[in-house]
Amino acid sequence: MINEIHNENCLETMRRMPAEFIDLTVTSPPYDDLREYDGYSFEFELIAKELYRITKETGSVVWVVGDQTRNGSESGTSFKQALRFIEIGFKLHDTMIYKKNSSTYSARNRIPQVLL
Repeated sequence: MINEIHNENCLETMRRMPAEFIDLTVTSPPYDDLREYDGYSFEFELIAKELYRITKETGSVVWVVGDQTRNGSESGTSFKQALRFIEIGFKLHDTMIYKKNSSTYSARNRIPQVLL
């Protein structure tokens, strides 16, 4: 599994990995139905648990997500995910909020979660 590219559902790939196998995961998964993904579903709970299982005790997961704005308020999904990661066993290391400057980027703030 080292130095290979797998074009498949990430859950299938992670399930074949031994426990405490990964040093670093950097990902920006689908969130809050902001885009269409051709029928692909995002199983946050299963993915989060597998990430915990395969991440080394000294490893890190960088989880870049944001919230959909509804009726002038953000959904809070990113915070809910961060809290669920803590419940699963991760330690929250850092949370960053930033504003992306782009004319095609409609949301104002994005909240990446950096977990250890």
